[in-house]
Amino acid sequence: MKKTFSFLVILFLVANLSAQEKNLFALKIKQSIKIDGVLDESVWQEAAVADSFIVNSPNFGALAAQATKVRILYSDQAIYVGAYLYDDPKLIRKQLTARDREQRQDIDYFSVFFDTYNDNQNGYQFLVTARNVQSDGRLVSNMVSQFGLPSDYSWDAVWESKVTIQKDGWVVEMKIPYSALRFSKKEVQDWGINFQRYTRRNNESVFWNQVDPNQNGFVNQFGSLAGVDHIIPPLRLSFLPYLAAGVRTTPYADGSKKTTWLRNGGMDVKYGVNESFTLDATLIPDFGQVISDNVVLNLTPYEVQFQENRPFFTEGLELFNKAGLFYSRRVGATPAGYSSVNSAVASNPNLEIISNPGITQLYNATKFSGRTKSKLGIGVFNAITAPMNAEVANKSTGQVNKIETEPLTNYNILVLDQALKGRSSITFTNTNVWRSGGARNANVSGLDLNLYDKANRYNVHWSGRYSSITGLDKYDGFKQVLSVAKISGNWQYSLLTNIESDRYDPNDLGYLQAPN
Repeated sequence: MKKTFSFLVILFLVANLSAQEKNLFALKIKQSIKIDGVLDESVWQEAAVADSFIVNSPNFGALAAQATKVRILYSDQAIYVGAYLYDDPKLIRKQLTARDREQRQDIDYFSVFFDTYNDNQNGYQFLVTARNVQSDGRLVSNMVSQFGLPSDYSWDAVWESKVTIQKDGWVVEMKIPYSALRFSKKEVQDWGINFQRYTRRNNESVFWNQVDPNQNGFVNQFGSLAGVDHIIPPLRLSFLPYLAAGVRTTPYADGSKKTTWLRNGGMDVKYGVNESFTLDATLIPDFGQVISDNVVLNLTPYEVQFQENRPFFTEGLELFNKAGLFYSRRVGATPAGYSSVNSAVASNPNLEIISNPGITQLYNATKFSGRTKSKLGIGVFNAITAPMNAEVANKSTGQVNKIETEPLTNYNILVLDQALKGRSSITFTNTNVWRSGGARNANVSGLDLNLYDKANRYNVHWSGRYSSITGLDKYDGFKQVLSVAKISGNWQYSLLTNIESDRYDPNDLGYLQAPN
């Protein structure tokens, strides 16, 4: 058995500043608010003001160059955000961008962040540019985007915003319905909140509650939102049926042709089981309109890990992705026997392929996820793919043979994620792949423990993995990682050890890039 040990020590000097958590009081209203980018309703002036923003970059700790004032209102249906961003209107950057594509563009923007469970780990981001282009995402503790914020931008919600340019700045008005948020059903809410303003011309990013770039974590550096009480999570239920039809004509060398009628139908369902849990299901989905992958010239010994573009597999998967054992492109991938059929026919001029589907048909997929009042995250995923067959004809005899390229397959994932004090957590993940006909089956279990001290200066992380492959070729494998790190302060360092057997194999539903 091969064992690999690796040690990593990182030392670098950073500044260490501390700040006290800010508090903001939200005002409850009964009247309707018109979202027009003009804060002319009298209730806006009655609400408490969030101001005195602190620079995050480039000059951390300084006061913001331009003043910003934010107010929060809420009703029985939605939460409202009104922000006045003072500036010279001639200097405001207003480039038109696509949704969720504001980063690294010539644009100024404003964001509000909510930690609705106040667990210091997960939350929501709602962003509006000076051109009134929206961006939103889920804040996930273990997912850091390329721009620094831990956001899953594949998540999209339905909400309203409007921007107006004033003589002394610009105004953002937002209405975020409760249907866009998940929160506990209790009389008095306890939310974390923060605001961000970005000014492009001087590349200045400022936050209301100070976000120290030298302190580990993002959501744990929010302020608190008080005064939100007696709000009821709404019914969350949507259906999206579809029906597709077409015709395919296949010409033959003898001048004849074959006409095939194509038809397909299915439905997507999203249901909020309660205020905290959501059930998503897709029945016989058609991903024909999903963007295709770029062609990649792969000169490495490893397979290419492609980005997921199918909507069902990009939204609400933060729990399932936490342990790194789920590579969603395994579900509905190219049949395992697809290439072997092509190779066999290419080497025999007497054979001809009638059909050889390059994508495995997905019968259905379901995901159920949420977090309890005790901060236990639960995720259950299931998907069933159809058996796939290639049809190969013998040119001499005309006989057509069916060759199975992929058996009926069932994919399952179970995740239990208990948030502990502060940012600490313990997570159990199990993935299982079952294939009919006695083919290869796989089961992988993982346990992750993340511990932080109260001041978020130190972190201990341990993870263990065990994989079991059954079928014609049976073998087991394991992997474990232990790291101890000082993650804030003048000096930061990390000690890490990794032990991995040469038979560890999570690839049936995960992705492993190792020379096992």
